[in-house]
Amino acid sequence: MTDTTGSAPTTTSPANKGVKQGLPATGLPTAEQAAGKLWNVARLGTATPEAFARQFGDKVKPSGGAWDTRMALLRGFKLLRFEGKQMGLSELGQRLVNSSDLNEQTRARRTAVLTLKAYRELVEAFNGTTLPEAAALASKLQFEYGKTEEFARRAAQAFIESLRHAAMLGADNVVHKDGVGHILPTVPAPAEPNLPDAPTDGDFQDAADAAQIDLAFGEEDADEDSPESGDERLPLADRTPAVSLALTLDLSKYTAPEVVTLLRTLGFGGRG
Repeated sequence: MTDTTGSAPTTTSPANKGVKQGLPATGLPTAEQAAGKLWNVARLGTATPEAFARQFGDKVKPSGGAWDTRMALLRGFKLLRFEGKQMGLSELGQRLVNSSDLNEQTRARRTAVLTLKAYRELVEAFNGTTLPEAAALASKLQFEYGKTEEFARRAAQAFIESLRHAAMLGADNVVHKDGVGHILPTVPAPAEPNLPDAPTDGDFQDAADAAQIDLAFGEEDADEDSPESGDERLPLADRTPAVSLALTLDLSKYTAPEVVTLLRTLGFGGRG
């Protein structure tokens, strides 16, 4: 075998920086259901992640893919708050699950939709116009967010259901940022920052939440709808994006078993 030690490494194509982030495959109704379960154990206070996880099954633990997607969704809609290792509902989350005042609950739903950056941008883009058919909307999301056709289809349906849930989609399928009906007052547009080029804390938080959503709602999220087993995957916050690396190895001096062991050590052993 030719020794390629001195050869130049190959490179991968640069990432598409135009692709947006933070698009979930499930929407506000799912987040509200999860918030309701957290309310059951925390009320106005806090509870342990373990207590919250058990609301989804006696053997469910606060780890694994389904847990990550749930936490990312709740964070994206700003429904969580943390006190040390304990967690509870944010003020918005408490309003969202309070069904004793339906008008206020509807307002909270609309606020939550506009809090999630990806949804807010879509609402602003379609406000006052007819929402495209689900298939056309999915095509738009597929291109803008760099998703597969199936993921984009699910994300489009989740967005539509979220708008309906928050009373932001009229009978004529027109999007209403301020809500449908007289009970929903107009929300004033946020003031322009004095330094438009300087990111605000909200910008940083939006970016962090979007990154967590992308990590949790990966293309291989098949375990999202399956029973949770409490696997030992790292918590979402402890993960880092994978780094693409291309290189050439000369393995001619190794036996077949040694090659297999070396590849597994380098992380190319597959999932088995």
